[in-house]
Amino acid sequence: MTAAEVIAEIEGLPPEERELVFLRVHEIEEASVPDSFLQGMEEAMRGELLDIKDDHFQLPPVK
Repeated sequence: MTAAEVIAEIEGLPPEERELVFLRVHEIEEASVPDSFLQGMEEAMRGELLDIKDDHFQLPPVK
């Protein structure tokens, strides 16, 4: 089945069934995000951010 066929099938579903599909797609997407990123986002939402000084970025990377 192609992506276009899947999309057509989803569009033909009743709203309740379409919502279940979207919820599952979001679950799959979230599962592919590294836990460390999700942890960082949670910390940012709580305001637990670190100040980074600009002078760390003034020098080009060392090879």
